[in-house]
Amino acid sequence: MAIRTKGRSRKTGAAQDDYSSLKIKLRGKDDAPLTMPEMREVLFELVRILKQYETGYRAKSPTLYMKLVDEDGRPVRINKRNELTIYPYRTAADEHGL
Repeated sequence: MAIRTKGRSRKTGAAQDDYSSLKIKLRGKDDAPLTMPEMREVLFELVRILKQYETGYRAKSPTLYMKLVDEDGRPVRINKRNELTIYPYRTAADEHGL
């Protein structure tokens, strides 16, 4: 069973019936920037929500975009590319085929 969504074409605005990407919005109170502890909590909540779909569903190349800002609201980068790639945890036994 797949989740089917109805959306609108970005170019024409016309209704379309397709299997589009799941849009997940993470927001702070009154759209204020989330603190890192708040961000962690909303991500945990997302994991709890998605748990109901863990049987039979997979996520294909999920990507999360965030604008990071300092305490004064100025944009910041966490590294030169401002990018992280995270893979599922693998135990030493997994790594060595045990």
